Amino acid sequence: MTATAKFSAPASNEYDEYYQQYVDLFQPADFLTAFRQQPRQLAERLGDLPDGVVSQLHEPYTWSIKQVVGHLIDCERIFSTRALRIGVGDKTPLPGIDQNIYVDNLDYHSVGINDLLDELQCLRDANVLLADRMGVGNLERGGVASDCYVTAKANFFILGGHFVYHDRIIEKRLAG
Repeated sequence: MTATAKFSAPASNEYDEYYQQYVDLFQPADFLTAFRQQPRQLAERLGDLPDGVVSQLHEPYTWSIKQVVGHLIDCERIFSTRALRIGVGDKTPLPGIDQNIYVDNLDYHSVGINDLLDELQCLRDANVLLADRMGVGNLERGGVASDCYVTAKANFFILGGHFVYHDRIIEKRLAG
């Protein structure tokens, strides 16, 4: 089976309807290449910005750009853990998260934006390797996360779409 067929978009019954907004945003023809490139593209946009810009709050938003990148890092860890555990057949239901607890309790502001972007890229590179290594059976396996059924593959697509969602907000903030 080709990588393209292996990573066709998940069917709507592979995830909760809440995540449709993210899956709709990320359905590339070459999943692994597009998935790998997302953090690099964000780094190109943010890497040269001064700390005052990436640490500033832009109303009506309640997080700085650094905090948004930190949120992407947190979600990278959480959703890839979900994909891994579900993909190997771990039937333990996985809890939901309160994203604000992470942002409120992790210090993103004392870290340079390029360090945050490097961390995000490292995590994504590891997740590309994980996704690529998983067989079709692993990717199609389902489990429970946040009290909802989801497949391992859907978790990767949710991650990609969640990234697009926040990248668009960052782009809007920088333009405005």
